[in-house]
Amino acid sequence: MADTEFSLRVFDCLSQTAAELQQQVSLSNGTSAAVWQRQETDLTHYQRPGHHTLSCYLAGGQGIRRLFKQRSQSGGGPGRICLMPSEADSQWEVSGDIQFMHLYFSDAQLRALAERIHDKDMRHLSLQDLTFFEDRWLNQLCQQVLLPLNWRDSADQLALSSASDMLLVHLLKHYCDHTGKALSLPASKGGLAPYTQRLMLDYIEHHLDQPLTLAQLASQAQLSEYHFARMFKASFGQPPHQYVTERRLQRASELLRHSQLSLAEIALRCGFSSQSHFNQRFKVFYQVTPAAFRKSH
Repeated sequence: MADTEFSLRVFDCLSQTAAELQQQVSLSNGTSAAVWQRQETDLTHYQRPGHHTLSCYLAGGQGIRRLFKQRSQSGGGPGRICLMPSEADSQWEVSGDIQFMHLYFSDAQLRALAERIHDKDMRHLSLQDLTFFEDRWLNQLCQQVLLPLNWRDSADQLALSSASDMLLVHLLKHYCDHTGKALSLPASKGGLAPYTQRLMLDYIEHHLDQPLTLAQLASQAQLSEYHFARMFKASFGQPPHQYVTERRLQRASELLRHSQLSLAEIALRCGFSSQSHFNQRFKVFYQVTPAAFRKSH
């Protein structure tokens, strides 16, 4: 994660323990994610890391405790969430098997997102410090959206960045304060203008073979990611990442029917960085492998 703009001290701290890093990704919107597995008994201390961390427990964790000066707090387990703000000190007594996902993001990123949404100064924004709480929406986003994606494939970068943006917006709405008051998010009214709709569809069609991000698409429409995602869905009935994925697969089906290109070449032309990932996505969408689809047509 050397390309992240801020130092990931929590990531670095875990790297110095016996924790096993199972996968990691740095996203175009500046956030980073990692999945860790721990089995050792240890004390871990995060000292004012300088960045925010969201932790979602995927498996185990019942034996972990957070230590405070005069008390300790338990309650870990699958589906539990912890929020560790950038300036907070936290000490953890780890015992037993645990698998968890971390999302790392800076205070500057969170404030910038809030300012793009509200169009006003958000310098007094603060993220709550919370331990072992339940949030079904966050847990489902981590386990059912982020985890199943292929973190290494360029075709999933739009879905990854969109999901992480959704997560940050959720944190802004439910777990952030501005000048001591809870935030309310403005509603996006209507969809994209007809000209912008045509512009977006044309841009996507000409860039299906390239990694696409939510920020990249939003900039074409001259909107914030937050408003663009909602206006795109209002216009086309589905979020940008889902539309792009379906267009990649539809183009692949056209190439399978009307060209003699290899499966590997078709995968690349449709924005998949590996044939195996292309095969997997195609089979889920069409209920048949690309090779079988080509043979039947």
